[in-house]
Amino acid sequence: MERDALAKIAARYARRAEPLSLTPEELDLEHCHVTRVVPGVPVWAWIRFPGSAELVPGEAFGWTSRAVEVAWQDGGNRRVTWVWASAVRRRNDQVRKTALGDRTGQRP
Repeated sequence: MERDALAKIAARYARRAEPLSLTPEELDLEHCHVTRVVPGVPVWAWIRFPGSAELVPGEAFGWTSRAVEVAWQDGGNRRVTWVWASAVRRRNDQVRKTALGDRTGQRP
């Protein structure tokens, strides 16, 4: 693939809809203690977008009893998103992938 074509694909990917992070009300950080670690823990995390979800490799830098703060790469950009703890697994755990691939809700 040509360098210009790759640059266009990367730019389009980076401009897609923003990921859906948990709201402040869902996080309830006033009542839930956040554990912070450096360096981050390598994880697989399901990141939600409007109309789809994507399984991404990332790092967990913070978590509560219910949620995890995941840093991950998106089209060359570093993103940080809070997701439910049940959407995250350590990278050394076995991960089941769907027959549709790593992404769900893709447009044809």
